[in-house]
Amino acid sequence: MLELVSVKGDARAERQSSWLSRTRSARQWLAGLAGPLQLSFAGFVLWHFCVQAYRAGTEGALPEAGVERAPWLVGGVLALFWLPFTVVAVRRMSRSLARGSLESMHGRARALAAVEPLALAIVVSFGSVHGAQMAWPLITGSLAESDLRAQLVADLSSTWRDLPVQGILYSCAVGAAAFCAARLTLALLPAGRAGLSRAVVSLAVLAYLLGSYAVIRCGSGSLLP
Repeated sequence: MLELVSVKGDARAERQSSWLSRTRSARQWLAGLAGPLQLSFAGFVLWHFCVQAYRAGTEGALPEAGVERAPWLVGGVLALFWLPFTVVAVRRMSRSLARGSLESMHGRARALAAVEPLALAIVVSFGSVHGAQMAWPLITGSLAESDLRAQLVADLSSTWRDLPVQGILYSCAVGAAAFCAARLTLALLPAGRAGLSRAVVSLAVLAYLLGSYAVIRCGSGSLLP
């Protein structure tokens, strides 16, 4: 009987050790992907806002379906980019909110570090809701590619008590995404590269302007020709 108990205990310990090993490996894998995912997020923000601004500015409110709305591409972006990035963003938020994380910072650096988790929370929350409303119906076939833009325009042009609530939320998400893109990219740059840092911030500002233009253009049909 004693030997049987010992064998069972060893089996449980071995299974627990195997589970802990897999968990540790998954964490290390995500940690290794953190840098590429941060850069990918910055590139995606700039690319997405450029495409949306171009569509809104050159093809009117309801342009033809483009490759960026192909279900296979949207599904690939969700599975291979958005889900891993969400995990990395949540881990970064938890570290930013940890007690004592801001004690060694002062002035502007402290203020930016305090705003970062809020901006990341807005990006993750908005991206998840936006994906559930637009991307998932497109992937499952309940929303056609040609109807996606019409649905987006209808949402952005709607009002609640005469306020464009959807447009305001989209504009806030655009600002948070541009801010996070700059912060996550700057965190990977070597110290003392002022010129490179200014270039990153300039691209983030450009992304914000393009994204805001796309939102206003789709929601109101105006703001520049």
